[in-house]
Amino acid sequence: MRARAAWLLAVWLATSAAAQLPEPEPQEPKPVPPPAQMSCAELAEKWLATDQTDVDARGEVVQRILQEQVGAFSWLCSELQKNTDSKDKRARGFRALLVDAVVGFVMTQRNSGVVYRGQYLGLEPLQPFAAQTLFDLLLRTPDWYVDTWRIHLVPALADLQKTQPDPSLLLGVVDIVENVDIEPSDLRNALGTLLWQWGRKEYVEARARELRDQSGEGDAEDRLLAFRELADLWYRVQEHKRAASTHAVLTALADSAKLELLPTDWYWGACYNALCGKLDAGFSALARCADLHASDRVDPVRKLPQHLWQTDPDLAALRMDARFAPILLRAFPPQPSEGERKGDR
Repeated sequence: MRARAAWLLAVWLATSAAAQLPEPEPQEPKPVPPPAQMSCAELAEKWLATDQTDVDARGEVVQRILQEQVGAFSWLCSELQKNTDSKDKRARGFRALLVDAVVGFVMTQRNSGVVYRGQYLGLEPLQPFAAQTLFDLLLRTPDWYVDTWRIHLVPALADLQKTQPDPSLLLGVVDIVENVDIEPSDLRNALGTLLWQWGRKEYVEARARELRDQSGEGDAEDRLLAFRELADLWYRVQEHKRAASTHAVLTALADSAKLELLPTDWYWGACYNALCGKLDAGFSALARCADLHASDRVDPVRKLPQHLWQTDPDLAALRMDARFAPILLRAFPPQPSEGERKGDR
């Protein structure tokens, strides 16, 4: 009714003003800018004004939101606060854009090749709607969201939901973790790290005991696998000293068994040690990683991209040290130019 009244008022003002003014000269209709020149809000409004069934147009809006991020997220959050009626088409459209933007952001970070705490804080301008969306996808998974993707939601929830959520949400997470017969172990273990953050440490502690037991059984390769997973577990709950200590045991076992670790093993060791202030140990691990990068016997797919070394926040303490540059150069020596390669022939 209010919108209808506002519309009538606008029409009345326009017609009243028109009656008092001389008739204007005819003008060419204002051209509609192409989508590339539209702002994020204009592009969204164009889609919202339709029947909202054009998937490509909706995808174009979401892509623009993800490109602009902070400003677009703040705008979308403001619109969500104003459009709350779930029966209203406009409100449903904003909700659809929210879900797509959150899922798109999570997938982008997931595919970036970088893993660090705080990676999903870019969604904070969308709070509290972002965390609500993540919980909905996790606990009331819609048909279109692939069940095995639920594990990708966990790091984002860890960044956005730092404190214990409402009891119903907490109970829903606990139900998944304790549903051993149906839920996959990787999801249950990942959610256990969330519960640790929220004060329920028993699930991570139980998993750590299992991995410690496994690290003492089987051959050296099986034991290495258990130590690798245990170090990662401690990293996930920000127990960096424990992660670094576990990694030290892993490397000692590999050396004694004459097993060569992967570049990623040494890289993670550098991260663990850097995060707890053990710079000497961090550089030692990073140097071993660089040696493997420079080796022809290591499959290139096992090597890490250079941008990861240069941007990973976990290595920030090492990058500020003068020792970092020569190790980076060892891992990624300058490539000869095209002219130099031709001159060698």
